[in-house]
Parts: sequence; C-alpha cells; structure tokens
Amino acid sequence: MAKRAAKYETRTEEAIKNALVKLLASKPLADVTISELAREAHVSRSTFYEHFGNPADVYDALMGEISGDMSSLMSQVVCQDGFEPAGRPFCAFVREAGEYAPVIGEARFMDSFLMQQDARESHDLYNILVDAGYTDAQAKAVSSFQMSGCFSAARQAGVADGEWAEIRPVIDRFILGGIAACLAAKRT
Repeated sequence: MAKRAAKYETRTEEAIKNALVKLLASKPLADVTISELAREAHVSRSTFYEHFGNPADVYDALMGEISGDMSSLMSQVVCQDGFEPAGRPFCAFVREAGEYAPVIGEARFMDSFLMQQDARESHDLYNILVDAGYTDAQAKAVSSFQMSGCFSAARQAGVADGEWAEIRPVIDRFILGGIAACLAAKRT
C-alpha cells in the first residue's frame, strides 16, 4: 500500500511540475496562480497543497531536479579533447534547455540556481578558493560571479552553435587564468 501511495505522490508531483513548465512558457512565475497550476496538472487545489505550498515551491523543486545533473566546473574547463565529464556542463545545460527553457528563462533562475542546495558552497571553485585561504564570503562571491558570467555568455542571443564552439574555449581559458591568478596571489 505504501509503495502505491509513493508512486501516486511521485506522479502527482511530476504532473504539477510539468504543468508549471507549460505555464512558464507563456507567463512569468509571479503571474502563475495555484488555481491555474492545479487545473493544468489535473489535480484539485487541496491535492496541490498536499504537495506544494505555492508555485514558487514547485519552481524550487524543478530547480533541484534539473540542476542535479551538472558536471563540476573543473571537469569542464580542464578537460582534454574527447573527454566527457560526468553530467552536463552548465553552459550546455543553459544552451540546450529543451523542455526546461521556460524554467531557465524565468527571471529568478540564476538566484534560484545559486541558492539551490547553496550551489556556491558545493561548487568546486568555491572549494579550491577556500582551500587556498580565501574567506567564505570571497569564495562565494567569485563562484557566483563565475556562474553568473557563464549563464550570461551561454544565453547570448544570436550565437550559433558553431560560434559557441569557438567562444567556449576562450571562456574556459579566462576562467582558468582567473583561478591561477587567485591561487598565485595567495602563494605570494
């Protein structure tokens, strides 16, 4: 019986998350109501409330789901030709959002992404900087700066995939140069 209830709960939550993705394609999160979200998911308002408190909670659940497949920054920028890091690089995730494009297009995406499981503290750049002697605040700020910059560059309008293939290695070198400069400054 418990297994069946868990399966129903999972299906219901997926239906609500899918409904939010669909609604975000036509309106910002701030304009999504619980009534229309429940209607789109084919659940009652009371069923919605059994799973989520509001549309922002649904958005946060989506963020946790979609951000869980990211590869580490260092595996992205230090990779050799032909090396495939575990997970997807953040820039690839942003550029190839597919069905999640409305989620990434939401104004609060970057803030939510950085706060999701406090992404900055789990970010490998954060750990490299802290291990080198930078403060928590410094390491968080640099990690946020790096992720926000990658997000902005990956979302550049009009950049074709061929152009991106030429841009990304330049960005990777820039990131590596910045990391090297930060580490060198702590050694002197």
